[in-house]
Order: sequence, then C-alpha cells, then structure tokens
Amino acid sequence: MALFFIPKQIKPKKQLEKSIAVLPFRNKSIDQENAAFINGLMEKTLNNLQLINDFRVISRTSVEQYLDQIKSIPDIDRELGVNYIVEGSGQKYGNTFSLSVQLIKADKKEDHLWGRSFEQVIKEVDDILQIQSEIAEAIANELEANITAEEKQLIDKVPTQNLTALDFYQTGSEEYWKY
Repeated sequence: MALFFIPKQIKPKKQLEKSIAVLPFRNKSIDQENAAFINGLMEKTLNNLQLINDFRVISRTSVEQYLDQIKSIPDIDRELGVNYIVEGSGQKYGNTFSLSVQLIKADKKEDHLWGRSFEQVIKEVDDILQIQSEIAEAIANELEANITAEEKQLIDKVPTQNLTALDFYQTGSEEYWKY
C-alpha cells in the first residue's frame, strides 16, 4: 500500500499592519529647559510618520501618557493596539544635540528592528530637520512602506530657516501639551 503525502496549502505570510506609537522621547539633559527641544524632535518624528499613508500612527495625545510612566512594550502594545513602537532619548548641550532612536516590534520578544544614534552641531534649522526626516525614512524602509514623492516632499519640507522661531515654536508646543 502506497502512502501519499498531500501537502498542506501554504498561505501567504500575514503582513502586520504598520501601526506605530512614537513614545515621548526622554530628556537626558541636566537642564530641564531642553525638554521642549527633545519633545519637538519627538513630535516632528511622529508628524513625519503620519504623513506616510502606509502607516497608522497613534496620536500624540494618546502616547503622551507614557512620558513619566515606565511600562513594558507588551503592556503598551495591549493598551494602544500597535505593532511597532518608536522610542528615543536625547540631550542638548550648547549648540549640539545627541539623539538615540529605535524601532521595536511590539510583542513579547520586543525585537529591535532599527536603531540609530545622532550627534549634531546646530548651525541652522536644516541640521535638526534633516535628522528628523532621516528617522522617518529609515523607519519606512525598515517596515517596507511605500513613500510617494508627495509624502517625501512633505517630510523634507522646511517650515522655517530661523532657529529662534523654531525654538519658540517647540517651547510653545511643549507648553500647550502640558496644559
């Protein structure tokens, strides 16, 4: 009697929804006045990711609750229902800032998918915005998201060339989110 092996139909691998929560970046500066700058980096990163239609990005209002809380990635995943977490920390000293950002798969393994550290002297607004664009594009590449030409143009858009105006904007935005 011959036995025949009937192969199981192989289903295509289920692709995870590209849902992302960008957690508030931790301010590692001794000077707490730099919190607005670090939060500005987080907010622009979140906004850049929201411009990519392939992503579902959780609002800043929903992630702001994690600013002073220490929770595990699986707990945050359960609460927000996302598949990916972006977390970062940074500090500013004088005209230089340092920023570390990582992309983590939101599951029990907490796999680090991408991470990068930046150190940049701030001479002009582009020195800050270029890194923020680079972060969004690197995350999009890691998650194999499609970025249209229009989305890339919006991500790379420079809202101002004036460092003082950018600083005032970030400080004002920070005050808004506090209240």
